[in-house]
Amino acid sequence: MHIPEGMLSLPVTAVAGLVSFTTIAYAVSWVRRHLDERRVVLMAVLGALIFALQMLNFPIQAGTSGHFAGGALAGILLGPWPAVLVMTTVLGVQAFLFADGGLIALGANILNLGILAPLVGYGVHRLAVTLAATRTGHLVGAFLGAWLSVLLAALAVAGELGLSGTAHLQLAALAMGGTHALIGIGEGLVTAALIGYLLAVRPDLVGETSPHIKRSSLRGVTLTLSTLALLATSLSFLASAAPDGLEWVYFEQGIGDAQAVAQAPQLLGDGGPLADYRVAGLENEALGSALAGLMGLTIVGGLLTAVAWRRRKSTAAI
Repeated sequence: MHIPEGMLSLPVTAVAGLVSFTTIAYAVSWVRRHLDERRVVLMAVLGALIFALQMLNFPIQAGTSGHFAGGALAGILLGPWPAVLVMTTVLGVQAFLFADGGLIALGANILNLGILAPLVGYGVHRLAVTLAATRTGHLVGAFLGAWLSVLLAALAVAGELGLSGTAHLQLAALAMGGTHALIGIGEGLVTAALIGYLLAVRPDLVGETSPHIKRSSLRGVTLTLSTLALLATSLSFLASAAPDGLEWVYFEQGIGDAQAVAQAPQLLGDGGPLADYRVAGLENEALGSALAGLMGLTIVGGLLTAVAWRRRKSTAAI
């Protein structure tokens, strides 16, 4: 669902960018003042995992695919504002290093996937747990929050396309909503599975604070999530080559202005040596995909670690 250059008009990208970067500024301020120490390391590990899982496109229906987005997962585990920083880092690295999503459209991508999705996932999960503070409540809330986060992000994209005049609003909403309602099922299942794992080993990370709950080491959680990220990266060559939901709706279904995308200026030219999650000049596609993914998740994790480390130093100096 990463919007490339040319799909959105400059006024729409400008407004989306203003909203996004204002929200990011607030998120940075919030994290510096309030971030729980338990979540400092988790931010970096979760960012790397989300980056890796986004590389695994899975088939949805004939001719299209979807991938895990991760906004709801980040929102549930970290809270909305740290999640905004995690998703912004992931989306920024994807745009600048892998030509996944346009640079001009980055503000819109952050708004849809990095702000709206975490807020929705966090809010739905909190509501579900408030209504039923049980393991089932957590899992149902995680699934519904993730599913709804994908659906609403897709509808936001449709609205932006309609406002830009590059696609008919009603057609875009119907097509994007229908396709991503299916993709959201995969998002919900993955999110619920990861929340279920954390409920079993570190329920405090999901908001369970009873003193009678046995907790495993955070190091074990970090190792498990890091291993999952490396495994997803190593298997990225198995990802479906079918276009994702947005590309399928916009190009294959013909509801969008393909000429506008074809004529849009590319600020990074051909996208650089890691474009399309490949290493330029490396003939082995599986190895190239794995190496590009490994570099990506390392950069994401490193950037988030630097942010967290700076926050810790700032706190210690006060």
